[in-house]
Amino acid sequence: MKKQTITFAFVILVFSSIAQNRSSNVLLVRHDTTILKATECEWIIKSLAKNDLSLTTEIGKSVPQIIFQAIAKGKVKAIDRETNKPIPAREIYTWQMASDTMAIYDDTGNMKIKVVQKQRDPDNVSRIRIFRDWYFDVASGKLLSMIKWIELLEEIQSPSGFFMGYLPLCRIYY
Repeated sequence: MKKQTITFAFVILVFSSIAQNRSSNVLLVRHDTTILKATECEWIIKSLAKNDLSLTTEIGKSVPQIIFQAIAKGKVKAIDRETNKPIPAREIYTWQMASDTMAIYDDTGNMKIKVVQKQRDPDNVSRIRIFRDWYFDVASGKLLSMIKWIELLEEIQSPSGFFMGYLPLCRIYY
C-alpha cells in the first residue's frame, strides 16, 4: 500500500509540473531557426533612420559591422557558444584568431620579436542564425514570435581558399 501511495503521489507531482501553465492564455507552438544572409539585410539599416534620426550614421554599414561595433562598445554581450562564457568586448575582433611572431627591425638594424594577432573581418560573417519561439495567444487569437538568441555565422575556408562551410562565432541572448 505504501508503494502505491508513493507512486501515485509521484505521478501527480509529474503531471502537475508540465511545461505550460494551463491558466495561461499563451501556448508555445514551436521553436524555430531562421538563417538570414547578411547581404540581404540592408532594409534593416535603412529602416533605422525612420525610427531614430541619431542612427543615420549607421547607413551604409552591414548588419555584422554594426553588431561587432555594439559588442566592442559593450552595448551587446557576446557569449562563446562552446564554453557559454562571455567574450570580452575588447577582444571580439581577435577572439580565437591565430597569432604569429614576426621579426621587426628598427632604424638602427636591431631585431625585435613581436607577436602579431590576426584581426577578424566582419565581412566574413555572411549569415545570422536566429532562434525564436512561436506562441499562440488564445485570448486574442494572435501568433507571437519571441527571439531567444542570434548567432553570427562565419565563413570557413581552407588555406587554399576552398569554401568549407559556416561556423558560429558567438551567441547573443535577448
